[in-house]
Amino acid sequence: MHNVTVHRLNELEKNRGLSQREVAAGINMAEQTYSNKKNRIRPFSIKDYIALADFFHVSVDYLMGRDDSDGGAA
Repeated sequence: MHNVTVHRLNELEKNRGLSQREVAAGINMAEQTYSNKKNRIRPFSIKDYIALADFFHVSVDYLMGRDDSDGGAA
């Protein structure tokens, strides 16, 4: 599940021209913490998934790989 999440986050960042720093700031997370989570040093929490889904306007299920529809956001 984590690999799917990271892949989808990378796609969303790329498609929107956003850096990790911009995403981290947008979800009120330190850039290093966001990087650590993407690099599997720390796990994403439910709160993280919700914040990311809200930020990117996709579902938590999409981020977790349970749904392939991004609602046209990607």
